[in-house]
Amino acid sequence: MSDEEKFPLARAEIIALFLESMVFGAFSVLYAIAIWILLYREKIRGRSTLNRMLFATTTVMWILSVAHLCIDVVRAVQGFVIYGGEPGGTNAYYAKISDPTEVAKNVVYITMTLVADTFVTYRLFIVWNKTFWILIVPLMLLLATAVAGYGACVEIGLSKEGNAIFAENLQPWIRAFFSLSLTTNLLATFLIAGRIMWMNRRVRKYRTGGAAAGSHWEVIETMIQSAAIYSAALASLLGTYLAGSNAQYVVLDPLQPLIGVVFTLIIIRVGLGYTMNDSVSGGGGAANISDRGDPRQLQTIGGHSYPLQPVAINVSVSRTHDRASFEGYDHKLASDVESGKAPSE
Repeated sequence: MSDEEKFPLARAEIIALFLESMVFGAFSVLYAIAIWILLYREKIRGRSTLNRMLFATTTVMWILSVAHLCIDVVRAVQGFVIYGGEPGGTNAYYAKISDPTEVAKNVVYITMTLVADTFVTYRLFIVWNKTFWILIVPLMLLLATAVAGYGACVEIGLSKEGNAIFAENLQPWIRAFFSLSLTTNLLATFLIAGRIMWMNRRVRKYRTGGAAAGSHWEVIETMIQSAAIYSAALASLLGTYLAGSNAQYVVLDPLQPLIGVVFTLIIIRVGLGYTMNDSVSGGGGAANISDRGDPRQLQTIGGHSYPLQPVAINVSVSRTHDRASFEGYDHKLASDVESGKAPSE
């Protein structure tokens, strides 16, 4: 029994549409919360400008997810309503991958992936203190991902066969795209996490006790968990595609809004943490230092408190006296007194 008989294409598409709708609903809720956090933090922390990069990236992702879902709904109406009355019409419609709606849908997905990968690369650049050499490999991977993705879209548009998504001329493009995107995300995530851990080791000597293992692990944990969600979905997509199964459609369509879900989860977790810490500490001061009589003072930086060790400062003072100058001044002062002149004359 072939895979088409086990899991028909029409069934895979309707299940994919259902899952995509659910994930898109979750993304829309998270998008609203993320925007609220960005605006709320702008207000309470007293910043002069909103983080335009975060706001723009999140909004672009949501718009692309809306476009992708709209195309899928149009295709569902075409496949199940217009062609559904014909014998095998639904399967024949979805099997024609050169249809303009299918090509547009893939272009939107490729663009969404590149937006996410670009921001991950930008985040890597910022965490590494804007070091340009760290971007060499990620930018090469990003460029190769774009070439493979849009190259696959061109091949799909030129395809004349039915169900040609597994055709030999398409497989190298699609395999390369999935593999490069997965590599880009994993590499950037590990480089960012490694940088944070390395910086924490450098400042550990200025903290006391268990304070060193606090906030930086929360950031690393958030990033690794988010990368794991996306990487697991992408690995599942690559596996189902290599197996030649129609189940790859069930993974592919929900992956579009899932990228936005992962992105906004980072904003929400980090943003809510900062907001709660700011509320407890009384607002957005850059650094709040507690009782100065305590030898272990708590310094709050970026919403996290770090106990500081007392620092001893030794001051050495060196004095040099020019005795000859003093003796000359004393002799002049005595002569003025004997002559009846004022010392200031």
